[in-house]
Amino acid sequence: MRNVVPRLISRSLSVITATLFGAMLPFFGDIMALFGAFGFIPLDFILPAVFYNVAFKPSKRGAIFWVNTTIAVISSMLAGIGAVASVRQMIRDAKTYNLFANM
Repeated sequence: MRNVVPRLISRSLSVITATLFGAMLPFFGDIMALFGAFGFIPLDFILPAVFYNVAFKPSKRGAIFWVNTTIAVISSMLAGIGAVASVRQMIRDAKTYNLFANM
């Protein structure tokens, strides 16, 4: 019970800081796209396929191995393309950057 007040204060300050930071950046969606390209795609598509191949060691002649490898390779290419596209969009948006532009 004695930790409730410090935890409430620290969480509130964290949310306030994140909200202020998000409001300051008019291209916040572009940053989220960049995080998605580096975080979402590898965790959801690449790592499970690679981990399956490593853990269960399917035959390299089998379809499962090659389907997993294909999924990992294509998803890696999509993650790279997504990262480049989101950085490009941030550069384009930075030319017209204004602090708190959408408010």
